[in-house]
Amino acid sequence: MLLAPDRLEHYKTNLEQQLKRLATSIRIYQAFKSSKTTELSNQANRLWELSQRYRLVKGTNQAATFALLSVCQDAYQNLQDSILTLDYKLVQISAQLSDFEIECLNLSQEQNETKTPAVLTEFRNFLKESLKLMQNHVKYLELNLRQLQPQFMAPESYLEAFKSDLIMPEHTEARISLGLAKIERPANFPLNL
Repeated sequence: MLLAPDRLEHYKTNLEQQLKRLATSIRIYQAFKSSKTTELSNQANRLWELSQRYRLVKGTNQAATFALLSVCQDAYQNLQDSILTLDYKLVQISAQLSDFEIECLNLSQEQNETKTPAVLTEFRNFLKESLKLMQNHVKYLELNLRQLQPQFMAPESYLEAFKSDLIMPEHTEARISLGLAKIERPANFPLNL
């Protein structure tokens, strides 16, 4: 069923704005993550070094042990807070994606169609896949960070795993960048619904 021109324009405008907002949010997330990579790597190095000192002092000097453990916990908390910030930004992107999906469903229902327009399906699939990749990336960071807790006496391999996971694989970054470029391509706007 064809929609009235004003309803179609309403959906075009809303969906375009939501797509642009999602692309902007993903770019902001990537820029934030990129700006934090060196800092997180340095903080992880410091945590590991402090943990090694803690291991050496543990059991010999109680005051130094508690002081080092406190400093280790502070360093760990700073890393954890940064990762939680990344996670929070992904939660916001996920909420925006849900809003986009709902608007796509509303459009399909109002048109009495079972399928969403192909261009919207392509964008939605890309956004869902990208979000999943970014969420998995943050989960790996969280898991590797847990291994660096001072009480676990982590070997250096855990530090290296954490630092290597700070950087998303090139092919994943390229896939996300290409998808964002497709979304932001002027030829896609106004949307053809």
